[in-house]
Amino acid sequence: MKGRIAILAALPREVAPLVRDWPSRAVSDREGTSIWECDRAIVVCAGMGGERVTLAFELAASRGPIQSVISVGYAGALRGGMAADTVYWPGTVIDAKTGERFECKDGRGILVTTDHVVNAVEKSSLADRWNADLVDMEAATVARFAQARSLPFRTLRAISDEAWDKLPDLNLFTDELGGIRESSFTVYIALRPWLIPTAVRLGKQASQASQRICQALRYVLEQAE
Repeated sequence: MKGRIAILAALPREVAPLVRDWPSRAVSDREGTSIWECDRAIVVCAGMGGERVTLAFELAASRGPIQSVISVGYAGALRGGMAADTVYWPGTVIDAKTGERFECKDGRGILVTTDHVVNAVEKSSLADRWNADLVDMEAATVARFAQARSLPFRTLRAISDEAWDKLPDLNLFTDELGGIRESSFTVYIALRPWLIPTAVRLGKQASQASQRICQALRYVLEQAE
C-alpha cells in the first residue's frame, strides 16, 4: 500500500471544509477521536495538547503506511501585523518546555509550542524569548514523532487570535479529551456581555482560518496525485 499523508489537527472544525465530502469517516473507539480517510491522506483529530496529538499520531500510523506528516490548525499570533486570514508554513518549530528545535523544509518564521492556551502577556514573553511569530499546542510533539520515524514533517497554521487579543482563559473550558466545553464557554460569555463582541469576532476569525487551512491542504493533496 502506498504511503499517505497524515494530517493531524486538534479540533474537527479546523479541517471540516476539507473532509466534509470525503467518502470515509470513522469515529475511533479510543476516546472519541475522529478519523477521515481518502486515497492520498488520513486526517485525525484528537484534541488539543501533546498527549492528545500523540494519540492522533498513533491512530494515523495504525491505519497504514505514512509518507509524510502535516500538523495543522489554529495558532495565536505573537506579533502585530500578522493577518487572521493568512496561512503560514513555519520554517522552525520550538518546544517551549524543552527548547528543542525542529526544522521544516521550505517554511518561514518560527512557531513555538506550549502546553496550554496562552494569554496576551505570555505571548509577548514567548515572542521575546524565542524570537517567535506564532504559538500553538501540538506541532512540536508531532515534529518529534515524525523525526523519530524519519518522516518528512511540515506544519500549517492559520491565526485564530491576534497578538493583543484579550481572550477569556480558555484553559477553564478545556475538557479531558483536549476539546472545548462549548456550553460552559457560552454560559461564561453570556454572563459577561462585554466579552460578546470579542467572542463573535474570534469566532469569525476561526471560521476564516479553517477555510484558509483547508484551501492550502487541498492544494497539497492535488500536488500529491
